[in-house]
Amino acid sequence: MRRTLGRANLGFFAAFALIVSGCVSLRPYDPGPGKRVAAAVAQDAYLSGENVNVTVANLSEVTLFYPDRFCKAVLQRRDGTTWKTVSDAATACSIPLDFLDPGQTVVHQYRLPKGVAVGTYRLTLPMPKPEEDASPESDLQTPAFRVATSLH
Repeated sequence: MRRTLGRANLGFFAAFALIVSGCVSLRPYDPGPGKRVAAAVAQDAYLSGENVNVTVANLSEVTLFYPDRFCKAVLQRRDGTTWKTVSDAATACSIPLDFLDPGQTVVHQYRLPKGVAVGTYRLTLPMPKPEEDASPESDLQTPAFRVATSLH
């Protein structure tokens, strides 16, 4: 009888160890720096002075924090193979949050300056990252879009 009870205890502890090790490996999905967030713009072309809606999506299962609530959006224009800053960060914020929950998507509205030249542009924003991640990351960039004289 004692031997059976010993084996039962051993089986219980083995099952407990498997459950605990399984729980330890069930970490939130985090694809890593530069892959946690995606940015998109609503249209391929805009007019000078129009609002550009930038959708920012958290692709991970980790809460991400972003500095300055995306107020540091910078407009850049393609000049050959390089990108040059056209307009520095705006001072007003359209998003009151400073974090992105896992899977959350937010829309940041950026108003193009009036009189901006026809060309190919993108917006660069600070990269959201986990609070405990102190390592620097490259900026988040939107896909390129055109500024045109008409949208037809």
